[in-house]
Amino acid sequence: DQTRVFSHFLSDPVDNVLFPNASTGHHELTHDEPGEQPEVNELTKFCVRQFGVLLEELDAIEEGDGTLLDHCVILGATEVSRGQTHSIDDMPILLAGGGDGAFKTGIHHRSVSFESTTKILISIQRAVGMNVAGFGAEDAYADSEVTEILP
Repeated sequence: DQTRVFSHFLSDPVDNVLFPNASTGHHELTHDEPGEQPEVNELTKFCVRQFGVLLEELDAIEEGDGTLLDHCVILGATEVSRGQTHSIDDMPILLAGGGDGAFKTGIHHRSVSFESTTKILISIQRAVGMNVAGFGAEDAYADSEVTEILP
């Protein structure tokens, strides 16, 4: 069971990685690039493309009656929705894979009630068999799932 759960970071939080074709580090750009932040936008698209490569690789591995991607769940996220302000409002989260039928696939769910990301995490925990009453702390505490992503 050593490979049941793992974390992979394209870059660490608050990291100042110098991505290809960037004028300076990622973290610095998110705070200092003026206007609509075209470089940050390109770096974000680069990161999402890399996430796509991971998903393609997982989907290419045959496993039982489907693929490895069919039988797992992958969470892709960022720490904030807008680096300049550290806003977490409308923070994007990508959930990929079917979790062996534990999640709906091919949907776009946008929470109009600004549910905390903790609800996604507790949804995943319960889907993989963890018997947890709640998760998180203070404003980020949750004791219920995001039902819209469940079958």
